[in-house]
Amino acid sequence: MPDKERNLLMDKIVCVGKNYADHVKEMAAMLGDASSEKPVLFLKPPSVLREAKAVGEVLPLRLPPDGGLVHHECEIVLRLSRGGFHMSLEEARDAIQAVTLGLDMTRRDLQAAAKQKGQPWTTGKVFLDAAAVGPWVLVEEFPNYLETPFRFFLGGKLRQEGRGAEMLTSPSECVAYASSFFPLCAGDLIFTGTPSGVGPVVGGDTAQLEWGPMHFSTRWVNGTEAT
Repeated sequence: MPDKERNLLMDKIVCVGKNYADHVKEMAAMLGDASSEKPVLFLKPPSVLREAKAVGEVLPLRLPPDGGLVHHECEIVLRLSRGGFHMSLEEARDAIQAVTLGLDMTRRDLQAAAKQKGQPWTTGKVFLDAAAVGPWVLVEEFPNYLETPFRFFLGGKLRQEGRGAEMLTSPSECVAYASSFFPLCAGDLIFTGTPSGVGPVVGGDTAQLEWGPMHFSTRWVNGTEAT
């Protein structure tokens, strides 16, 4: 299904922050972030999403044309088969239809500046190609996805590694928690947070994302270049 058609079926991308203890410490050192007892939630629109359709695909991603410090954040992504408001944990678990790896790309310079001023940091999270996902795997075909390590390699070097079982808030809890604030819809994506190891990417960088039965690659180009 073409990206434009698939995105019409999706209401929003929900992102969960501060969901791995090592990344919480990393961001405290990087930006002076305070710890949080609850997950941090923010949204991205479907218009910034790029999707690799097949295992092994190389997905080109554009960087902002005005430059800036862009960081990679590799994480497990959930796709919902149904939505709801104030969902129970059982309803949330049953709503998780498929999983993949994704990238929550971040303009760290804009995010840091907004945080220092106490302002919303949407511009640090929403920009061209600010979200990317790989091929989807049905949960029923990947029952041990929480125990299976996922890895992100930048230029052939391991930068991030984690397991869903290490999340401070589990996937089902992430879905239920988000639904306690706003309705979730069938087709919505949930980015579940990143482990430590985030860092910058520049034009010409390539990365490999590997997790269980799926893998795909990304290639960053400057925003003025064709993909």
